[in-house]
Amino acid sequence: MKAIKLLGVAFIALAACQGAKEDSPIEVYNSTDQEKEREILQECFQYVSENDTFRMSFRPDGPMVSGELAYRYYQKDKSAGTIHGTLQDSLLVAEYRFFSEGDSSTRQVVFKRFEDGWKEGYGPIREQDGVVVYEHLDSLDFSQSVALVSIPCDE
Repeated sequence: MKAIKLLGVAFIALAACQGAKEDSPIEVYNSTDQEKEREILQECFQYVSENDTFRMSFRPDGPMVSGELAYRYYQKDKSAGTIHGTLQDSLLVAEYRFFSEGDSSTRQVVFKRFEDGWKEGYGPIREQDGVVVYEHLDSLDFSQSVALVSIPCDE
């Protein structure tokens, strides 16, 4: 009987020393499949003309979004910064914190997803707590904007 108890304790000790199992949360989080899934969560878009380039990338986390946005106009001010906002249906509403010509600024940006890509909305603006925002999100004009199309995020 004593030998059986000793064998049982040895078995439990051996099982405990084997380390993390393949399906433990640590192993699942660090698995190759999970790394690919995290990469897929980032989406990247751009518009390139003969002289201008606009790029946007973001990671959705439920309805929340964070990412980067850059405008590179030919022979004009360039800006690059971060976006933080919400994604609801086909509308991305975010705060854009950026640097342009050495100055830091914040303004609201609104993009709508169309069949041909994301287009930025424009309309009457006002300042609210030091941030430029649109007066009416429901009446923005998306027809004067170029479409940012999906691209691989490693470009």
